[in-house]
Amino acid sequence: MPATTVDCDAVFFDLRDTLGDVDRPGHLALYRPSTEKLLDAMRELVGLRVGVITNLPADVSSEQGHRMIAEAVVSESNGSTVHLADILDPQGIVINHEARLDKPDPAIYHYAADQMHVPIERCLFVGENLIEVLAAQAAGMHGLLKPSPPGKEFQPAVITRQGESVEDSGRAFEEALEQEHLLGERIFGCGSRIVRGLEAVERAEDIPPGVYTAMGMFVYVLTNFADQAHLQAEEAIVPLAVARGMPPDAARWMFDQHDQARAYWEAIRVAWRRIQNGDPRDVAFAISDFRRCTESFVRLFRAHAVRENDELYPELGRRLTDADDATVLSIVHHTGPPDIGPYAAIVGAMEEALDTAGIEDAAAGGKA
Repeated sequence: MPATTVDCDAVFFDLRDTLGDVDRPGHLALYRPSTEKLLDAMRELVGLRVGVITNLPADVSSEQGHRMIAEAVVSESNGSTVHLADILDPQGIVINHEARLDKPDPAIYHYAADQMHVPIERCLFVGENLIEVLAAQAAGMHGLLKPSPPGKEFQPAVITRQGESVEDSGRAFEEALEQEHLLGERIFGCGSRIVRGLEAVERAEDIPPGVYTAMGMFVYVLTNFADQAHLQAEEAIVPLAVARGMPPDAARWMFDQHDQARAYWEAIRVAWRRIQNGDPRDVAFAISDFRRCTESFVRLFRAHAVRENDELYPELGRRLTDADDATVLSIVHHTGPPDIGPYAAIVGAMEEALDTAGIEDAAAGGKA
């Protein structure tokens, strides 16, 4: 505990859009590394007990909510994984179904304080929803509005390297980019399932409705997320590492494969336009082109992501300083869309569309 007296004994966080994205029902993808820094600071530096107050939808049970919290990854280092439940006070996990109350009902904040056996006036609630924060204050808690998504407020100083290994530089930017790769793997899975769904299809009207919907979403995500948010961020980092002494050739393969992927994406977009045009003498060729280009892209970039995680990112991290890491992490967060949450939601909708079509991803051993 810190030596100075503080006005709070416990802090409760909202989950969705405060600590992370619920990118599909029952799955919480925490903001990394900002959520780790936030929770560690509150628990270790400020000395507060940490809890959460969350509203689950009707179709997600309390048991699923507890499992979501137990499985949410805060950090990974040297083969060790810290989950959200490892950090939270067991008495501080407040789920609306169990409380029989929903935010912003002031009673749920009293319920949370009682669960922790802490006077409500010595509790703090932090969330991205202004109405919920005001309700907590009205109930007697301190309340603080947190920006969503997290941005520059988490980069005020240098970031110390954590858990360096051969395949992990321990840099914060590496963790952030690898987190985006998890969404990328889901996109690859959808692409692989679309390829399977187009086998032996030669007419636009024979494309299963779920596959057709997924194709349109696939094109949208490639166009608006994959290049603008991820590839451009990676390409902005490399020159800084080169300035710190990294041989330019170390990243040449990345630039080449990025350009190859962009060529596939442009071909996929053109094929999609031709499919929508529905020219009976062209559509069979357009479907084949969409399928083959998607198959080639998925095959290339599944290997590409692994090589970046295990080879390129560690090399970049070894060249960059602690101060560079904070700068680079800011570049990552401010390149392209400021929030990838909407794109994660689109990927979730794409997966649901493919589920309705009964298409699995053979390359990943099941549905993506």
